[in-house]
Formats: sequence, C-alpha cells, structure tokens
Amino acid sequence: MLLIVTNKTDLACDYLILYLNDHQIPFVRINTEDLGRKFTLDLAVGADGGDFLLSPHGRSTLTANGVGGVYFRQPQPPLPPEDVSPSDAEFAKREAAEMLRSLWRLIDVKKWVNHPRNLWLASNKVEQLCVSRELGMKIPETIVTSEQSSVRRFMERLDGKLICKAVKHGFMYGEAKTELAPTQRIGPAYLDSFDDFVPVPMIYQREIEKVFDIRVIVVGTDVFATAIHSQAHKETEVDWRVWDLCNFDLEHERITLPDEVTDKCVLATSYFGLRYSAIDLIYGTDGEYYFLELNPNGQWAWSEHKTGHPIRRALAHCIGYI
Repeated sequence: MLLIVTNKTDLACDYLILYLNDHQIPFVRINTEDLGRKFTLDLAVGADGGDFLLSPHGRSTLTANGVGGVYFRQPQPPLPPEDVSPSDAEFAKREAAEMLRSLWRLIDVKKWVNHPRNLWLASNKVEQLCVSRELGMKIPETIVTSEQSSVRRFMERLDGKLICKAVKHGFMYGEAKTELAPTQRIGPAYLDSFDDFVPVPMIYQREIEKVFDIRVIVVGTDVFATAIHSQAHKETEVDWRVWDLCNFDLEHERITLPDEVTDKCVLATSYFGLRYSAIDLIYGTDGEYYFLELNPNGQWAWSEHKTGHPIRRALAHCIGYI
C-alpha cells in the first residue's frame, strides 16, 4: 500500500492520485492537518520494535508492515481540537506534530520519496552550490551578506551584472494568501537605497545571460528536463516564476540534456539521500549549463501537464517498488 502524506490543498498530490486511481494502484492519503478529525493514529513500541495503526475514516487501517512506499509532500501542522482553549492550542498542536514526527521514524527511510530528515538536510542553498560545484557543475559566482560594502565590492568586480534572491525561499505566507519576493536584477540605485531595507542576509549572484531556464525533475534515475522560454517576455527574464502573475502563457519545451549534465543532476539528488528533486538550471548564451538550486520537495505537476513528461508514472514506480 502506498501512503500519501500531504495537505488538503496540494494539487500535485491530487494529480498523482488521478494516476493511481486510473491504474488501480492502492493508496491511503492523509492530510496531516486533519489528525484527530479525519484519521486517527496509535503508536506502539515494544520488545519487537515500533509499530503504528493508522486509521483514515472510511478507509482500511494501515500498519508499518503494510506500507510499501511513502510520498511526502508539504504536510501542514495538525489543527488543534475544536474544544481546546486558545491558551492550550499551541501545546496541542506541538504534541500532535511531534506524534507525526514519531510516525515518520517508524517507517523505513528507504521507502520514502522523500524522508523528512533528508528534505531538511537538502534544503540549504549554499551547500547545494558547493556540492554541485564539487560534482563539476558550473555555478554563478555567489555571496551571501547583509552588508552594503560587501555587495558594492561584489558588484564592482562583476561590472554591475548582479541579481539578488532570498537565502531560504522567496515565498511569504499569510493567513489568506501567499506572496512571492522574486529574484531581482539590481544596480547602483539598489545600493543607494540599501539603508531603506531591513538588514537581512540575501544571496547575491552574477547574472547569467540566458537562452532559457530549465526545470529538471529527477525521480530515481529518471530525468525529465523542460526548457522554460523565459527570455521571450521582459517580465520573466530574471525570474520565470512571476509568469503565474502575468496574463500570457510561457512556452515550455521538452528537451534532452547532455548525458554529463543529466548524470550530475542524478548525483546531486542522491548526494542528499533523495529519490526525487526539482533542480533549476540556466542554459547560458555561452553554451554552458549553470546550476542554481535544488528543491527537494518542489512542484512538478505543471511540467507534466504542459510537456507530457511521464512524471506521475515515474513517481508511482519509484514509490511503489523499492
């Protein structure tokens, strides 16, 4: 049995489940915010080790031995019981979240795509850059700083061709909406107004002149590459993700990467103990491929929808067969 661990609003899991249903692949889905509401969980630890009983309402129960594979994507903290006072709500949420983290530890790490521990280990952009460079991939020259003088020296050395982006990620989550702080091209005016910004660290990189951006989806040893023709529109030249906010379509094209680049994407993924990753590359006007970052739990559904890459099939196989 496949176990899908996610949240109620994740469209990628909805899309994957359509495939599982079409191919009669059995699964259990839990939306982690619904612990205690739509599924219950019992953990047991004894002389023979740990086990659990997972009971989704209206579905068959699941034990440790019954889990063939786990797909884990963006779970949310459990909601506190409705009858808990506000003063106790944080305590209740914390304890429920810790119970779920205990569950993760009772399932063999080899069965996960991807295990939460490996997601955390893989999430640092600076380490990703170092690893990809050690694997022989080209990367943009990079500094991480909150100091104006350091940015100024870096900009002068690169003749002003500079971008900046968030150290963690550019998404800001509110109660009712999610906002994107996109990667931006910066110049002298940015430095002149530097003191107007909150002094938080940012990633600064040499801007690579692009032919196009590339999203690479790695599933096991399968690699699906999509050229995103970001340079066709001024709005998406620097950060193609702002396309979601625009009223035009952005051309996506299935491409085949050179074997050398493909192999290094697989190596970068496996380095962190991952069986899935979404890697962002740039194909530069100099004919070189540049590594930007690796998202260990990144979105993939839109890529299959726009290009026909058989990502769901690869995921179903990767999760279901160890």
